[in-house]
Amino acid sequence: MNAIGAFTPQLVKAAAERGVADLINMSTIAAQNIFPNFAVYSGTKAYVTHLSRHLRTELGVKNVRVSAIEPGIVGTELQSHVTDRGAREWLAGSKESMEWLTAQDVAQTVGFITTLPPRVNLQQVTIMPVGQPG
Repeated sequence: MNAIGAFTPQLVKAAAERGVADLINMSTIAAQNIFPNFAVYSGTKAYVTHLSRHLRTELGVKNVRVSAIEPGIVGTELQSHVTDRGAREWLAGSKESMEWLTAQDVAQTVGFITTLPPRVNLQQVTIMPVGQPG
């Protein structure tokens, strides 16, 4: 929230100068679906998704496009910070049963969103590994 607040004036200014600017927030599929052992993480990401919807309403009239990307499981350092045993076990099992997304997959999605015509705003984009249910 603090980062969004810090950048909003610059985004509004950039949109006025260039015709459009983009604010892309990183959420997760866990914001929409229920995953055991991920309640706090899921709740915080649901906040990010919902905040993005509100910001789109407030900033869209100023030509700032706001999107929330909700990826499924992505192979990053985040997994090394998980402390819940059940969550760690689920992550280990999922890595064996499916190919996780990469950071590059998510970066390409960001690139796609930002290159859309100025009249287009993708409010939410869900990107999932092919083998991930939910």
